[in-house]
Amino acid sequence: MEHSLMSAYAMDSSTGEVVIDINADLSVIPASCLKIVTTGAALHLLDPNSRFETHLEIDGEIDDAGMLHGNIIVKGGGDPCLGSDRIEGNPDWKRELEIWVDAVQACGIKEIEGDLIADATCFEKAMAAPSWSWEDLGNYYGAGASGLSFCENKYEIFFKPGLYVGDDVTMLRTNPPFLGPLVIENELKTGPENSGDRAWIFGSEFSQIQHIRGTIPFGVEEFSIKGAIPDPGLLVKLLFVRELEERGIVLHGGKIEGNNCRKSIHVTYSPTIEEMIYWANQKSINLYTEHLLKKMGEGSALAGLQVVADFWREKGVDWDGFYLADGSGLSRRNLVTAKGMGQILVIMKNSPFFSQFFASLRNHLDLITAKDGKMSFVKGYAGYTEHAVIVIFINHCADEKEAIESVKRVLLEVKTVRAGAKT
Repeated sequence: MEHSLMSAYAMDSSTGEVVIDINADLSVIPASCLKIVTTGAALHLLDPNSRFETHLEIDGEIDDAGMLHGNIIVKGGGDPCLGSDRIEGNPDWKRELEIWVDAVQACGIKEIEGDLIADATCFEKAMAAPSWSWEDLGNYYGAGASGLSFCENKYEIFFKPGLYVGDDVTMLRTNPPFLGPLVIENELKTGPENSGDRAWIFGSEFSQIQHIRGTIPFGVEEFSIKGAIPDPGLLVKLLFVRELEERGIVLHGGKIEGNNCRKSIHVTYSPTIEEMIYWANQKSINLYTEHLLKKMGEGSALAGLQVVADFWREKGVDWDGFYLADGSGLSRRNLVTAKGMGQILVIMKNSPFFSQFFASLRNHLDLITAKDGKMSFVKGYAGYTEHAVIVIFINHCADEKEAIESVKRVLLEVKTVRAGAKT
């Protein structure tokens, strides 16, 4: 730890006594520990039992022959779970499309004079935070929040390695399938046996060219990696059109002027915000927290960041040393203090939403129930032991094992101090 920075803060939950204070007022990079800032605010500012709504709409009349003289619109409501079966009871992307086509057929529509429109305007067009790293943007965890996100804005690509290490790799398929103009420049090579996933996808939102570089392991029949869907609205449109055509519904294409009166023919309800927060913290899903942030900002990430900052200031958190660049912690421009994060944890412990918040955290190292954070040269934990609130950050440490050992030492020190106080 000679060349690294540790910041730690621990407070006795019963007495309020500060038992550890190591550089606790310094600004540090929190990585995914930042999610407790966003999800904690969301539990208070958004109804935990509320749901996002995605509306399937038409804007024209249906004649006796089953012709819709108008367009079909998928109006996004900012649901990060649309087309994902991660949460029990939520249909996957294929089943969601089938439900939509069922709704179209239930209206008696056999032919569509106009077009199918993917409407993502409930959120700003920009999906990702501007300070996210280029090496993150094309990968699944770097998927930005769209007003019409689909399948968690991620896709899986399957490859077949070559016969020898160093050989080119063959791309087999994607799930969901890409039907549009997406070009995947496959620059992958076959790596050593058991070398795992050493592949990166490089590409930005709305770009139809994505580059894949690195290696996948030798000796497997096929190997998959996950990427960020660059234009989820376009993919929704293409997949929905294909599903309509497979059911024999003719789409003429080309947007026409409808009757300027949209009618909803089906509503897809998301899981509850409480459920999203559980999974956002349990599995550290960046997309979910970015959607919650934009929801709090009425579609704008920047406005959401201000709402979150104002909320915690009003709760009494010492905000000096904080800088929020996103809601998930993926940006390296995010800055927090261990002391301020500790104050947030204390506020949450006394909140009527503590049970939901605590349930979203995980046990780590058999010593702490916390949200963890990890990125290159950054490690962190923010959470609770039986008798203490503890926040630990390590920045600029190239040795992850060394960082974890340092965290353990601090956690055991808090435990020792607590035991000493009892005697």
